Amino acid sequence: MEDLPLITEMDKIPLEIIIRGLEAQYEIEKNDYWKSYLVYFYYEAFKKNLNENKLEQAKEFLEKTKNLMYDYRYHFYYGLLFSKLSDYDNAEIELKRAISMNPKFYLGYYELGNILYLKKEYDEAIEMYMKSFELNKEFSLPLLKIGDVYFESNQFKDAEIAYKSALKIEKLPEIYLRLGVLYNTRYQFEKAEKTFRDGLSLDYKPEIAYNLSYTLTRLGKHFQALQLLKELANNYPTSEVYNELGLLQKHLGFYEEAEENLKLAGEQFKENYLKVKLFTKGLKQELIEELKNFDPEYSEFLKSITEKKEEIEEKLEKIKIPFEKELNIIFDTTDDDGEVILDEFMDKLKIKEIGEKKEKFLEYIPYIISSMYIAGADPILIEKNAIKTTISLFGDGEGLALAKTLITFYQSFIFTNEPVDFVLEKTLEIISEFHYPLSKQIANLLENEKTSLDDFIENFQIADSISDFILQLFELFSYNPYIEEIKDIPEKSLRNFSKLLLSI
Repeated sequence: MEDLPLITEMDKIPLEIIIRGLEAQYEIEKNDYWKSYLVYFYYEAFKKNLNENKLEQAKEFLEKTKNLMYDYRYHFYYGLLFSKLSDYDNAEIELKRAISMNPKFYLGYYELGNILYLKKEYDEAIEMYMKSFELNKEFSLPLLKIGDVYFESNQFKDAEIAYKSALKIEKLPEIYLRLGVLYNTRYQFEKAEKTFRDGLSLDYKPEIAYNLSYTLTRLGKHFQALQLLKELANNYPTSEVYNELGLLQKHLGFYEEAEENLKLAGEQFKENYLKVKLFTKGLKQELIEELKNFDPEYSEFLKSITEKKEEIEEKLEKIKIPFEKELNIIFDTTDDDGEVILDEFMDKLKIKEIGEKKEKFLEYIPYIISSMYIAGADPILIEKNAIKTTISLFGDGEGLALAKTLITFYQSFIFTNEPVDFVLEKTLEIISEFHYPLSKQIANLLENEKTSLDDFIENFQIADSISDFILQLFELFSYNPYIEEIKDIPEKSLRNFSKLLLSI
């Protein structure tokens, strides 16, 4: 231990100067004391060059060590060099030489496990990781890598056990990251959120924050996810972060900000950038044509809608919308193109804070429906109006799930001839991306054996929450009803919206 202060002092001096000094000193005094220091710093120089991808220089330092002191470390580091070169066969040979020379060298077994993992020889990799762990029970990384092997093999329960065992030894952010991603993969988003937050409480790692933002989105906590992504974009900007931030802003109705961030995301996310431009620039023909290179089906859909716009709007005008009061207020708060002016809408309904009308959701749903109706046959404007009004009234979470539901139902009935069952499945898939817990409830509802429409109406109870309303809408349309069959539904928002759809 008396040598430790010398290494600590040397740590403050550039590595190349230390090595030159030690080489000169060793020339003067060729003893084991100075030789051990020189070998130590040769290996440090090797690792530095290896990490900087200066592989020829790394190899030179490795050969210098062999001339001074040949032992198991030479083969160990040569194995790492071959691994960096993706020459896994030679890496395996060198690492096996290292542990044959020093059978208690736990790092050698660990790195050999890594090579076998890269070669997809999973059983042998686990064997090496376990050997490493047995030699050093305080070394958590072999357990983490065993978790990775099980994860790669879709053995998620075994992976979870391995990651949790690693955390009992050492609470590393990397382990929390892996465990959180595992929970995301298994759709256990509540567990994933807690795990990621525990990891961030130890150390702020951008990878953990990025994955947490995805988790929060699936849980319906969109504004929390938005805040995380904004922080990442400011401090750790990448194309992926700009893309996720832009997409979330688009879903929440912040279209100008979304366009700016999706532009920063770059060429690999050009499709998303073009799609958000439809919301900022409108249904421009040149945008629709450019989009054809990325999403020909969606481009063709938009093109067909613009061609049939007058025909669809004539059909809509013949339908009596059952929300006259709400439609008049929407009409007073839209511009000449039919787009809701959000400040005027919020002022008209005395909305001081986003989401404050959530408790009275049934009273305010007709405003959302009216905002879609007034947009005519413009699918982009329908979505914009619905998103803006819904988020302002009910906030994120259930609010966004409701907006996506109403939009998908309404547009499907106006613009397509899709069977109702297909519309239900399509809407369910969309909701799962924005509120997974609710999508599970809907899936259970659709999978379980139902009674009949008569029983649904007879046993009907007014919805206590937005989620309940969405569930009722799904259940009602799972019976594929006719207009005359829904007249006795006691709640008017559900009854009138369904009547509007069936009239179309």
